[in-house]
Amino acid sequence: MSRYSQNKGIARIVRALVQEGWVYSMTSHPRVTAPTGEFITFALTPSDGNAHRQFERDVRRLKRILALKHKEHQA
Repeated sequence: MSRYSQNKGIARIVRALVQEGWVYSMTSHPRVTAPTGEFITFALTPSDGNAHRQFERDVRRLKRILALKHKEHQA
């Protein structure tokens, strides 16, 4: 099992995203990229105790936006 972040909550979320087909990559900061190309950058060692909640919120927001774009494209 690879270590995506020092924060266990963020690592759990990233593992789930990778299983869904997202791609993890490491530039100056780690990022997860959706199959459509949009990405979210996060801290490898976050200092905020709520970092995993904020990351989870960002993922939910991006998934919602992608679903809306897909729905508009289908119509």
